[in-house]
Amino acid sequence: MKRTFAAIFRILKRLAPSCIWNNPNDACIYITFDDGPHPRITPWVLDQLKKHSAKATFFMVGENAVNHADVVQCVKDQEHRIGNHSFNHLKGWSNRSTKYYQNIEKASASTSSTLFRPPYGQIRPSQIRFLKKQYQIVMWSILSKDYLRSLDCKRALKRICKQTKSGSVIVFHDSEKAENQLKQLLPEYLAYCESKGYKMKALSEKS
Repeated sequence: MKRTFAAIFRILKRLAPSCIWNNPNDACIYITFDDGPHPRITPWVLDQLKKHSAKATFFMVGENAVNHADVVQCVKDQEHRIGNHSFNHLKGWSNRSTKYYQNIEKASASTSSTLFRPPYGQIRPSQIRFLKKQYQIVMWSILSKDYLRSLDCKRALKRICKQTKSGSVIVFHDSEKAENQLKQLLPEYLAYCESKGYKMKALSEKS
């Protein structure tokens, strides 16, 4: 199954050059967080980012954004970017496109963003063609895998640091499932990026 998913993503990357996977011409790192906001974990993330003068992009699930509007405001107040991650974390591969589009549009009321990341990275080429009229679709070049509770965090940190280069887009998760792994990985990763002289910036909205 892992090899199947990897093969699908290689094909999708070739078929979807309009999506953001990385930006090799930019000497910045783009740190992103999926599945929040969370009333405890997201504020912790904001504190970590502040320590390193880092800006990030938070791809929020609309339902969570509605339930934790105060946290959304904190993200905005600290000048981070917000992205759309659908309202109910829907998979593009296993839902009718009409339902998928409606769910994304519903999330836009609470995220007010032209950035969109498909949950699980699952999106069909036809859905990309439709959504790119309104959204900049953001994928990634590095997956931290912090959602794996069995993750060997020392090995994972070594891997993501090795993979990091100018223009990298890395995914973390400000969610309960990822909390323990995130708290081990993020402070060390931020310190690594700072030591290498990378600027950590938020992604730009679709113009």
